[in-house]
Amino acid sequence: MMSALEKPHVVAVPFPALGHAIPLLDFARQLASHGLLVSCVTTAANLPRLQHQMSDAISSGLDIRFVVLPTPAVEGLPEGIESFDKVPTEQCNLIFDLALALENSFDHWLEGVLENGGQEERGVPVCIINDILLGWSMEVSKRHNIPSVVFDTYGAFGLSLLNSAWLSASKNVLKKEGETLVLSLDLPAPMRLEKHEIDAGLFDPFMMSIIGRLQSINQGSGMLVNTFEELEADYLQHLRNLTGKMVWSIGPLLPPNCFGGAVKGSSRGKMADISEEELVRFLDSQSSCSVVYISFGSQTFLTEEQSKALASGLEASGQPFVWAIKVSPKMEPDASDAPIDLARTYLPEGFLERTKNRGLVIWGWVPQLVILSHPSAGAFMSHCGWNSMLESVTLGVPLITWPMYADQHFNSKLAVELGIGIQLCEHRTGIPDMHRVKEALNLVLVDDNSKEIKRAAEKLKSVARKAVGYGGSSKANLQDFVGEIQKLKMARKAVALRAYLKPQIQEDFVPEIHQLSVSKNCIDVSSPLE
Repeated sequence: MMSALEKPHVVAVPFPALGHAIPLLDFARQLASHGLLVSCVTTAANLPRLQHQMSDAISSGLDIRFVVLPTPAVEGLPEGIESFDKVPTEQCNLIFDLALALENSFDHWLEGVLENGGQEERGVPVCIINDILLGWSMEVSKRHNIPSVVFDTYGAFGLSLLNSAWLSASKNVLKKEGETLVLSLDLPAPMRLEKHEIDAGLFDPFMMSIIGRLQSINQGSGMLVNTFEELEADYLQHLRNLTGKMVWSIGPLLPPNCFGGAVKGSSRGKMADISEEELVRFLDSQSSCSVVYISFGSQTFLTEEQSKALASGLEASGQPFVWAIKVSPKMEPDASDAPIDLARTYLPEGFLERTKNRGLVIWGWVPQLVILSHPSAGAFMSHCGWNSMLESVTLGVPLITWPMYADQHFNSKLAVELGIGIQLCEHRTGIPDMHRVKEALNLVLVDDNSKEIKRAAEKLKSVARKAVGYGGSSKANLQDFVGEIQKLKMARKAVALRAYLKPQIQEDFVPEIHQLSVSKNCIDVSSPLE
């Protein structure tokens, strides 16, 4: 068996949001299964959730470890709040501030690793994989002469359109023609978008500052994209032409048990707020392909008005449903706040009683993959975040989309064009019409049109699974990327050998030893290095 020091050491740096961390950790699992040692960078408050997601991989012997950076103080952000899902939507800028402030902590840790020539049981990193929103990670990599690649948590189509929107707005060449908007910069061909296909706030200053961070796509040694060639071939090639770099499509990034039958024991994301036994018991009681699953991700929270309107449509449809309702968090709960009756606040009076035999409402996190992989799952009402869309595609479940912001509108457009879904509502301020909700559920689950949507979803499911199987496009790209990492390891060994054979230059490689607190799978650098 290869020792840890002999393995190529890769560092993964996710953005502090579940939607970004989850796919990167799934990729870390794949790299470790190919003989790499992967260090995942995080903060103290986010560590337990990441460890929960990777517990099965680590227990199986895969070499995945965690590096805990000290959490910088951010004005307005309480201690222990270090992820998007912990803050109200209107204060998400604080998490971006936190992400930016982590640069010094990461730089300090990496400097210590290099000075030490690789820590105990861990060699010097040969590559850094950084989230697409963490451009500073690439700057740190450059300073320390370590190759880096961008990890894209968006689809190729969505990323291309977001990049074009930023360029068009920043260069003041955004074209508006009546109720349509035309994006043309850095696209294979001009893209005409209807008003409902564009986030109403996409071009406000804060959103544009976020999208501007995507300019890191032109940096680094290449890009890893959580998609597969057959889904977005034209736009993957476009990204290759645009950047002039290697672009590896390595998705769908999901736990291995998603590519067989029903998923059991999913640890993806947070701890569930319902037992799997209770959930599966309800799903087992429903007919095949009859249940609509409703969830809008970890960062979107419906208002009372939106939630009640959606509930009225669900009740009118008569369809079985599983609805995961997440309530907007308070960063600093007021001691004077009285506990609220969630059902009374967010649902029409008597809704739970009237739908108890065909509906299941869960207040909080659910094992989404368990639901989508169950035979009774017939549709997924989603915000169309890229992770959720890929899960739906991989498990063959048609989509009913309600995009809220950023790339979600473009993902929704792609789902409709692929024939695997229909759009119900748009924008985070939209209010779904009761009759439209009923109509949408009938179109996807009941009407003659539903057969065509289901066929398209099943066909794409087959293609997605082939992509990650032996001989598939994503499998080949993964192996190619691992090969590149192994070449970097060999190159680093050659440099070390030359230094050893030439004592006169060895002084440049003499490390100053730093003591780190080391546990089995976690290095804690939350205290400054001496």
